[in-house]
Amino acid sequence: MKEKVSLLPQQFLSKLRRIMPSHYSQIVNSFLSKKKQTFRINHLKTDLRDLRNFLKQEKIKYKELPWPKGSFILKSDLRKLQNSFIYKEGLIYVQNVSSMIPVICLSPHKEEKVLDLCAAPGAKTTQIASLMGKGVQIVAVEKIRVRYYKLLANLKIQGADFVETYLYDGVRIRKKFPESFDKVLLDTPCSCEALFYINNPRSFKYWKEQKVKEMSQKQKRLIQSALYSLKKEGILVYSTCTFSPEENEAVIDWVLNKFKDKIELLPINLPLKNITPGLLKWRGKKFSSSLTLTQRIIPNEFMEGFFIAKLKKITPF
Repeated sequence: MKEKVSLLPQQFLSKLRRIMPSHYSQIVNSFLSKKKQTFRINHLKTDLRDLRNFLKQEKIKYKELPWPKGSFILKSDLRKLQNSFIYKEGLIYVQNVSSMIPVICLSPHKEEKVLDLCAAPGAKTTQIASLMGKGVQIVAVEKIRVRYYKLLANLKIQGADFVETYLYDGVRIRKKFPESFDKVLLDTPCSCEALFYINNPRSFKYWKEQKVKEMSQKQKRLIQSALYSLKKEGILVYSTCTFSPEENEAVIDWVLNKFKDKIELLPINLPLKNITPGLLKWRGKKFSSSLTLTQRIIPNEFMEGFFIAKLKKITPF
């Protein structure tokens, strides 16, 4: 194990040990093997009873998870699932369980207007649509053209092409849609540290502290734009698949200080054992005591590492 782990950037490993000392070994172990594939139901195209029957009919083995409802661990070969009509016709979406949780925290309702600010390739946009149903108001924004077209393709397959889409910079969305949304999801671009895989050097060779700093600045601009696009009493869920506090707690602490009593953190209650509250300090800087309301998901055999924060806009800016 030590020989393999040493292939990862040493500066990153040293930093990770300081961030999560009690979970360090578990997290490092998660880099050594691929996660088990998981998928979720698409309620726009089927229900749980029929999906179970279809999986049985196609002889696809799975384990149904108790939470999130409608999520499964795949026990058959992924290609077998991908070759089935279940996959090709969009009855399910292959998605890591951790990636499903920000949308569950957002809890979108049919009567609400919802924004997915960094939407491609569409896992969470289609999940929002699956939970809300048809005839609803969902806006999805993506800045990068090639990713935007991937988003459109996934929306079509999933039967969610009623979603209003924009090839647009999320930082500027505050001007296009001021005070417009009941709920906003910001699954922000990040350094993707939780996706490192030792047998794929491309997943971690790019990592540098400078990259983390650049991401943090981008995230601050995006979260500010997201909050301006929220209505009064609106809810924002912010998430990343990375460990660096500069992209997680530090961004939330920054935005809390910027908007003071105009926003507040809300508790996140997850029925999971592999979670821990957000950090209250990092590298000599103390964060707001309310950062304990944020959650870090510790990776396991089928869940990636994630950070999630839930904010409420109390008054207009």
